[in-house]
Amino acid sequence: MDVVIAYGRKIVSDEERSRCEEKVAHLGQLCPGLDRAEVHFKEEHSRRIDDREWCEVTLTGHGLVFRAHATARSPLAAVDLVVEKLGHQLHRTKGRIVERSIPRHRPSRENARMYLRVRTA
Repeated sequence: MDVVIAYGRKIVSDEERSRCEEKVAHLGQLCPGLDRAEVHFKEEHSRRIDDREWCEVTLTGHGLVFRAHATARSPLAAVDLVVEKLGHQLHRTKGRIVERSIPRHRPSRENARMYLRVRTA
């Protein structure tokens, strides 16, 4: 998965950048069809806001787009929140895709009778 990190007037250290890439790349292991991840960092300039670090992650691949954003006091904390949100989205979507690909067949009458016999016995 290609991870692209963009900063808007925000300086992020190399250590934070590498840890961010690792965390976002882990999402690619949850859903192997994802091709690209874009991470955007921004800092809120309002004094009233405690959580000034803003992070948005967009995952794309196979016609699917997943996007989440979060704010926190540090960039890595914001990335952790976003990764948690996206992990939940990927889990739900993967469940829907797998559920849709499994055909639903009604059991034949013999199997249904046998199931009832075993269950009541």
